[in-house]
Amino acid sequence: MHLSPRALYNILSDAGVTKLHHANSIITASSFLRNGQLISRGSLERNKGLQSEQYTDSDDKRYSVWFDVFTDSVDIHKRAKRINKYGPVLFELDLEILKNGGTGKVWLSKLNPSKWSGKSYSERWFTSKKDVEENFVYGRFDQMIIFRHCGGSLDIKNHLNKIILDDPNIHLTDRKVDLYSMAYGALKLSMSEGGIDIPIEKRSCHRNCTCEKYYDENFDDHTMKMFYPEII
Repeated sequence: MHLSPRALYNILSDAGVTKLHHANSIITASSFLRNGQLISRGSLERNKGLQSEQYTDSDDKRYSVWFDVFTDSVDIHKRAKRINKYGPVLFELDLEILKNGGTGKVWLSKLNPSKWSGKSYSERWFTSKKDVEENFVYGRFDQMIIFRHCGGSLDIKNHLNKIILDDPNIHLTDRKVDLYSMAYGALKLSMSEGGIDIPIEKRSCHRNCTCEKYYDENFDDHTMKMFYPEII
């Protein structure tokens, strides 16, 4: 069930949420920056925009959330001390975006759509304002703030605080550049094209974070797809 953005703003604020987060690959994030918007996967596909695949694509299509924009209440990488599967680029948005009047009504999930098989409507979604007030848990990863009535895109120019970019600490000898620098340059170019000027911050990981190990061990099948600024 949908909620008014202002009602959700008050509930999230009371729960301690101050920012919204969206993680993605370099390719997809660059498309967002060039347009000054977070764009649903369905809208990017329809308009032939550049984006990388995601592990939840088939579920998003199956459950009719393909044209929706997803955000999280926390930085999953930081909290879990591991990679965010959706990508190394984290957009940090101020919560005031819920007050800008262009978001449409907002939904809140109880589970990631990848876990919806066999689940009832009330197991997938929060069903009322009271349900959210009583059962929303700040930082629970499955509980995502989803913009379902924004026409497939969410204007972020006035609400994007910064970008946090993972550093996999991998050097490409054939190109004489490290992946972080390549990704950083692609994001800066896209920001320039989109008229956006916000800081890109290198992620500072907890000493127990497993991201570098994961990026190294999954270089061919995941890391390059997430960091490389072109479809490969």
